[in-house]
Amino acid sequence: MYKNPTQNSKALTSTYDYKRDVQLSIQLNRWILKPIGVWPKSEKTSWIEKYIYMLVNVICTSLIGFLFIPCATFAALEVKDTYDTLKLSGPLSFCIMAVIKYSSLIFRENDIRRGVEYIENDWMNTRHFEDRIIMIRNAKFGRRLVKICALFMYGGAVFYYLAMPFSNSKVMDSDRNLTYRPLVFPVAKVIVDVRYSPISEIFFWVQCLSGFIAHSITAGACSVAAVFAMHACGRLEVLMQWIEHLVDGREDFHDLDERLSMIVQQHIRILR
Repeated sequence: MYKNPTQNSKALTSTYDYKRDVQLSIQLNRWILKPIGVWPKSEKTSWIEKYIYMLVNVICTSLIGFLFIPCATFAALEVKDTYDTLKLSGPLSFCIMAVIKYSSLIFRENDIRRGVEYIENDWMNTRHFEDRIIMIRNAKFGRRLVKICALFMYGGAVFYYLAMPFSNSKVMDSDRNLTYRPLVFPVAKVIVDVRYSPISEIFFWVQCLSGFIAHSITAGACSVAAVFAMHACGRLEVLMQWIEHLVDGREDFHDLDERLSMIVQQHIRILR
């Protein structure tokens, strides 16, 4: 897919579609973060789009609260055994961490936007073939990390919210002549009795949706960290490449002062 535009020459690339390289770096991040409303908005975003983003943020936070509040109430009012309380502490803490990570992604929107702009500008200014090869290799590795992270997170969500409930046998309540399937996040009876249909089915599917959103938040946070880290690694390799050509020069910079200035600027940019 990515071939040398000048074949055997290692000179500067005169024309190339840098936007394709940008997509290689950040496309998967956009697919994960945009549906949950934390992909950074552009400066030209209309007020309608901003309100839509805010609405998505409220809905996602509410759905996570839909998992946490009924389950926490159940643990506080109906669970007497310490072991059962400890079993519920894991899912409850996961919900709390999901809200914290979601809030961090929302409040760090400007930082994420700045990082994406850095990536776009770096690809736009990377013209030399050797530099592009280094950047593409690191971008592909970062893309693989995002895929692995998403696979583990969504795979875990499928097993926890779908496979586990259907693999467990139904519970029989002889006193009320009921047969029901327990939810992965139990609900306190003071809120609603989820043993009856169709309340049980409604809560089951809403919990599945809420769980996938919570896992998307974790996958999105990890994917952003992976892509930014691998992009910085790629720029560091490019910087090392420039240092190797500090004395003898290269097609894209000839003057020694220019080479030294570019190396210093690149180092400062990477640290940022």
